[in-house]
Amino acid sequence: MFILASPVRGQNLENADKFSTWLYYQAVPNLTWTTFPSETHFALEWEATPLMYSFGINRYVSPWYVFFAEPPARFSGSLEFTVSGLVYTRKPGSSYFGSSAQLIAHIPLIERGEHLAFNAGIAKYFIADTSPTFYFGGFSTLFGFLHFNLKYSPDPRVWMTSVDFRFF
Repeated sequence: MFILASPVRGQNLENADKFSTWLYYQAVPNLTWTTFPSETHFALEWEATPLMYSFGINRYVSPWYVFFAEPPARFSGSLEFTVSGLVYTRKPGSSYFGSSAQLIAHIPLIERGEHLAFNAGIAKYFIADTSPTFYFGGFSTLFGFLHFNLKYSPDPRVWMTSVDFRFF
């Protein structure tokens, strides 16, 4: 007797779709310009948010997020830990690659952060054979999708400008 097996469908079907969508969006890099004392380098940066706490989200929804950070939870007010990898178009040191760990606060300014939010944070980057600590600030708009950040490291003196696309 031959039985056709049908796929088992459970309540986590929404999460499976969410994961496949999230995975595609993670392929979209951020655009970064790093200005060292002697030259400027362009890089593509990919970010992931392993942990985020939202202090502006509805109290009936959990404020904690792991990897899947809902945009309203971010732009309505949040504190997030982010890790990233960078690929430079020219070697800033002995390698084309870099990485970072960042702690970022998003503070809503207009329409609960949907139209404008302030970003501030601290980051530890590993680039150009150094590991500078950056302090940064910036703004996000378009429902938290588009971020403009300016980062500064006093020692060594390095400026970094980034345009970030944050889907999840």
